[in-house]
Amino acid sequence: MINSLASYLSFLSFRYLAYTTTLKSMLSQLKSFSLLFALVLGPAFLGMVLLLFLGLGKIVDSHAAPAYGAKLAVIYLLLESVMLWAMAPAIKNSQNRAFQRSLYKYSWRVCVDCKLLLLSNVWLIASLLIAVDLSLKQWLQVPHFMLFMLLQWLSGVFVLYRPRALFYSLLLSSVLVLLPVSLTSLQYYLGFVAIFGCSILLPPLRKSHKLKVHSLALFWLSYFIQHSWSLIWRGSVLLAFLLALLQLIEVRNDFSDLIQAVAFSVCVLLTSSLQFDCLSVYKKYRLFFQSNNQDKPFYISQFLPSFIFFAVALIVVMSMLGTNLIYIPIGAVWCVLQQYLVQKKPAQFALVWFFITIGIVLLA
Repeated sequence: MINSLASYLSFLSFRYLAYTTTLKSMLSQLKSFSLLFALVLGPAFLGMVLLLFLGLGKIVDSHAAPAYGAKLAVIYLLLESVMLWAMAPAIKNSQNRAFQRSLYKYSWRVCVDCKLLLLSNVWLIASLLIAVDLSLKQWLQVPHFMLFMLLQWLSGVFVLYRPRALFYSLLLSSVLVLLPVSLTSLQYYLGFVAIFGCSILLPPLRKSHKLKVHSLALFWLSYFIQHSWSLIWRGSVLLAFLLALLQLIEVRNDFSDLIQAVAFSVCVLLTSSLQFDCLSVYKKYRLFFQSNNQDKPFYISQFLPSFIFFAVALIVVMSMLGTNLIYIPIGAVWCVLQQYLVQKKPAQFALVWFFITIGIVLLA
């Protein structure tokens, strides 16, 4: 018993060290965004924390507007899932997962995964802090909040073990909150729990591993089919951001022009950053295409995915917020500029985006 406990503690220590080491490595890869974080997120950190708790407060006290609270809950689950997905390699220690299977019990791995998941899930921790402050009488008035915390935990577990089920869950939950039906808060969250439970039983999406690649278009299509998360997380963040801005416009319609400018700049940031992925693919396969005398077409083709993604995202932004048409040519030029910075000066990518955003916001 003592030896088993010592072995488990040793394994826990190893996983925590691997977790912190992987996080440091991931943060070091964001050097191009470090100045942006320092300029924007640093001073706004307290404000973001307050907004986090303010949003949770709206979810707790959503009796007057249950549909609004349910939409806000889906946005929270979506953003939480994206954040945890980015941290999943550190939480699971994916690089050494096969090594762990050969030495340690399955129950140990799952137990440590859950501990690191809870440590990483700041959204759930914030909810727990609010829950601790509620009295028993208040708990009886807001039973849906307990279901919301269950959904937060399930989202993290699905990120680690059932990402397909998470995709289905968030998609169907988004459909539920957009339906023109009148439900109570408890009914909405019971529906979410049912969706999360049933999504485990849905069949997997079949990816075409036998796609014959005989053109550059099919090459990029095949790549993004196999690496769809690079598109999914960007699209999820943009959609959640737009839904949050829609709610903000309902409260402060006088700031609609400013909000549209911010949405436009975030759209450019998320879509043009896809060029980092395309550049790494280009470097990986450049010699292969060069040997087939397709080096120049392949070089040009690497810019198309992020530009197409920008066009689709801009259409979504305009359809949801009614962005001014002048943003179309400005956005096209801005997206090309950001792509150029990825190629030539990646360290300046975030800085240029930040100053252009400030200029557009001041002119809005």
